Amino acid sequence: MLKIIHFIQNISLDITAGALVMTLFLAELYDVELSGAMLLGLGIAIWLIYTADHLFDAYKSKPGSENPRHAFHQRYFKPLVGFGIIVFAVGLWNLQFLPGKTIWFGIALAVLSGLYLLYSFYSQRAIKKELLAALVYTGGLAAAPLSISLSISLDQLLILFQVFLLAYANLMLIPIFELKIDLKDKHDSIVTIKGKKRVEEMTKGLVLLSMALTLIQVFVFQENPSAQAIFFMMAIVILALLLKPELFKTFQLYRILADGIFFLPLIYLSL
Repeated sequence: MLKIIHFIQNISLDITAGALVMTLFLAELYDVELSGAMLLGLGIAIWLIYTADHLFDAYKSKPGSENPRHAFHQRYFKPLVGFGIIVFAVGLWNLQFLPGKTIWFGIALAVLSGLYLLYSFYSQRAIKKELLAALVYTGGLAAAPLSISLSISLDQLLILFQVFLLAYANLMLIPIFELKIDLKDKHDSIVTIKGKKRVEEMTKGLVLLSMALTLIQVFVFQENPSAQAIFFMMAIVILALLLKPELFKTFQLYRILADGIFFLPLIYLSL
């Protein structure tokens, strides 16, 4: 079972599925309905961005990387590139079914994604990688719902900021757990550059700010308490991983839980 889970993680299917859940969550909160073409477009975009990023990391890492994800992408580099081209072609075909405004949002996301990938590949010390990745991820989730929303309110923007904070904290969390692997591979990460303690403090700050925004949304803006409870649960999981890391290192449980928080909105969607 673990082999199946790790395979799904290595090919970024868990991240892609989690992104689809999150965008459906946003659509529900924004009171808009997404078409199948929009969801397909998002899934393709997220998968391509993450796969390209992992392939770049694999290319830059030394052969026989200690990092399971890097090693997987090194081993299957050519097949993944070939499959990525096919997926990209499907994405181009899918454009004909998207509203014009959604396509413009998608173009803006593509430009941002391209800048992120260029920065990730060419920067010698990509200390802003997690920040840019969180922006791309949040933009990807928001593109379809915002493109068909009749208006953009302060509440909607605050919800997006909450998503961004949690995505950013999630991306900062993984390098903390994989510090020893990155040092062995001589692979730069925000933790190897800034130091573990500093990144832990930054991540805690992001989580606590997210929790504070949740309380503000409920008690000041009277925002949907059930939806805000989901955001609070997501923050609690990240905080638990930070405070008790020794409990989650076996079988890469930290990665399962960290990426798994984006499935928690299924609770809300099923109500």
